[in-house]
Amino acid sequence: MIVVDGVEMIDVREAAALVGRTPETVRRWVWSGRVPARRSGNRLLLDRGEVLATVRGARAVGSTRSSRTLAEWVGLADAREPRGRRGVTARDLVLDDRAGRGGADAGR
Repeated sequence: MIVVDGVEMIDVREAAALVGRTPETVRRWVWSGRVPARRSGNRLLLDRGEVLATVRGARAVGSTRSSRTLAEWVGLADAREPRGRRGVTARDLVLDDRAGRGGADAGR
């Protein structure tokens, strides 16, 4: 744990252990904009309170899933693909979705 500007910051592994998820799940939360993070060298640091709030919020609605279904994500990918050409990545979809919601790092 690191304290930055009075906020308890934890890395991805600590966050995963705290909420009983895998580090990859926590990274997905960051990439999708569900949990804000900052870089410190090659590490992602997350606000411990934000991580806990994300899990509490998911439990409150009865699900830890994204608000989009797999079928909706497939529809987005199909709509973005030029005819006869594959190439839209999950990263592209997440960044476009984040930009549409005005999320942090939307332009990356």
